[in-house]
Amino acid sequence: MIWIRMLGLDLACIAFYVIVMFIIKNYIISSFQKSKNKEEAATKLNTFFIWSVFVVSTAIGALAGFSMAAILKVKGLREFVLFMILLIFEIYVVIMFFTNKIHEKIFDQKLKGLFVIRQFVVVSLGLIVMLFIDFVPILANLKTDNYKYTYLLPVSIFIGFYLFWLIFLNLQYPKKELKIDEYPFIKEVLKKFNLEDIKVILLETMGQKFANLFAAGVFKPQLLVTSYALENLKEDQLAAIMVHEIGHIKRNHVRKILLGWVITIFYYLAFVFGFDSLFNYFMLDSTFFGIFIIVLLFVGTLQFCLLISYFSRIAEIEADLFVLKSGVDREVYENALKSIYALNYIKGNVSKPLEKIQSHPSLKKRIQILTDAEKTLLEYSPPFKKVYGMLVAAIVVLFGSYIIFGILLPNNNLIKDSTNIEKIKLIKYVPAPSEGSGNGKKVNLRVEKNITDKKEIQNILRCISKTKTKSDFANTLFERDYEIEIYKKNSQPLIYSFSSSSGVVMKYVLAEDFVKVGSRPWVGVNKELRKVISRYFNSIEN
Repeated sequence: MIWIRMLGLDLACIAFYVIVMFIIKNYIISSFQKSKNKEEAATKLNTFFIWSVFVVSTAIGALAGFSMAAILKVKGLREFVLFMILLIFEIYVVIMFFTNKIHEKIFDQKLKGLFVIRQFVVVSLGLIVMLFIDFVPILANLKTDNYKYTYLLPVSIFIGFYLFWLIFLNLQYPKKELKIDEYPFIKEVLKKFNLEDIKVILLETMGQKFANLFAAGVFKPQLLVTSYALENLKEDQLAAIMVHEIGHIKRNHVRKILLGWVITIFYYLAFVFGFDSLFNYFMLDSTFFGIFIIVLLFVGTLQFCLLISYFSRIAEIEADLFVLKSGVDREVYENALKSIYALNYIKGNVSKPLEKIQSHPSLKKRIQILTDAEKTLLEYSPPFKKVYGMLVAAIVVLFGSYIIFGILLPNNNLIKDSTNIEKIKLIKYVPAPSEGSGNGKKVNLRVEKNITDKKEIQNILRCISKTKTKSDFANTLFERDYEIEIYKKNSQPLIYSFSSSSGVVMKYVLAEDFVKVGSRPWVGVNKELRKVISRYFNSIEN
């Protein structure tokens, strides 16, 4: 029954998505046909299409996810993940189809059949890798009920997207080494900067209107140029853009950006875990804890995105100024930039907030920087080292806070929880001979101990909180010899079973809480718990 409802939901979501995309496609094509300035209209409509795809896809994905969760009622983790992966793949196929149709009309783009096949295979492979990485913290969070795995989501999304882009760039376009002897102006540029031995790789775009040049390689630099750029840029423009990419190589921007990204990841982790530990230690009132997590995740993610794009933007500015210092005429380079933006139908001016999350400054800002630099002869030194130093200092402080308040010092959450606990009942099942039995059979006698001392309650809570390798209990069976019942004021008790021989702990959840609240039972391992609770039964005699 669940699978039928899942299939129905999937078909409904995709049908609705196709209808919305069909409406967007017709609007874009109609607007383009009515426009007078076709090139300007194509650029604006392409930007509109990109944002429309992002908004509609996010809305459909969120709606489908919440609907699926309602159908499963917090059960069926595997079904939920499979459904979302299938839906994302279907959305990708729909996006690819409508993107090609729209670009065919407004860009007059005619893709080769081989390109479409490669696009489908390569993007599918990239999606598999990206989704696998993106779902790791989600699955960990769902399986363990540990909200802290949610903090890893922005990092996993970034790494997944970066690997997706690497797969796409390396496999989408057929590659071959460019014979620079056939292009004297390219050979001349490389010779000027003592880079005659560097490889220049041609990416065959197979009908796609994609004009660009790249500097790639961490240890062995390469220059990549698309066939569409080679065919549509003038020689002086192509040479000017090539000098820009050589600027990236000469200034070691690939390494500096990657280092910046690694430091940013550590800073983000230090930020969220550091402030989380501070909140847990000092805030005794847990009323706003959920809001705090959301705010912390939002602020941390915002900083993460801004820093990731910041390192790329300052590298682009330095590479632009490298072009001027190399003797390239400013107007020639500006015209080259304008041609690149026009060939790719990219808007030359964007809002300041949007520019902050882009890898490149806007065309308008780049031209303004070039103009000012030529007038003032201003030297620009990108603050890589300064930002590195500030972030590392912040990492030390925030990770120090996490170690001190999250690991070394007693957790104030224990104090907060213990004030709301009336008692903890420890139950031990002691094997004893069955009365009147001559065959050696034994029964488990129930021995109880009530713990009311706050420090002892905190000690037990602290030990339980250290339980590791939590997972959904499924059909786990084990031989228990202890039970732990935690009685909170005005609420149902929390119940745990424990096996002193194996260290297995199982948390039970009331059926009502499982369905309505979403509380999940789990099983884990905690061998320290035996030492803590067994001492209360040392005086027991069989």
